[in-house]
Amino acid sequence: MAKFQFQLQTVEKVRVQKEQKMLEELSVSQSKYQEKITNKKNLITKKQDSFVRKNELVSMDASINDIRLLEEYIVGLKQNIIRADQEIIRARRFLEQDMRKYINARRERMMIDRLKEKAMTEFKIEQNRLEQKQLDDLITMRARLNHGPIDGEEEIA
Repeated sequence: MAKFQFQLQTVEKVRVQKEQKMLEELSVSQSKYQEKITNKKNLITKKQDSFVRKNELVSMDASINDIRLLEEYIVGLKQNIIRADQEIIRARRFLEQDMRKYINARRERMMIDRLKEKAMTEFKIEQNRLEQKQLDDLITMRARLNHGPIDGEEEIA
């Protein structure tokens, strides 16, 4: 029995590699996105800790310079949080873009898979037809050997 050979095998290989590459890029984008979110959470935690520290300084009657310095630090943290929000939005855009690229690459590969399945089905049908033809020929030859010519055929000497 013949072996199945897909005509678009090289195209399939390229599409699988492209899908894998897009998946890796998507993974990198997701990790960067999560990193930006974690960074923002850390900034918010620092800001909350700074507010607690400021309240402690106020209640301990600390110097105004210490309180002012801490307030400036809090203002800087607020600006960093705003920048972190912008970075998150940018990272989300890249993540969505990479997701679209991956989905398109997956669709292209799935299209090749469908073509491969169709070709495999056609190959199996053709193989079954050839096998049936061989069986029919074998049965006809066996009948000729056992019973002589069939229905008015001349015997070949």
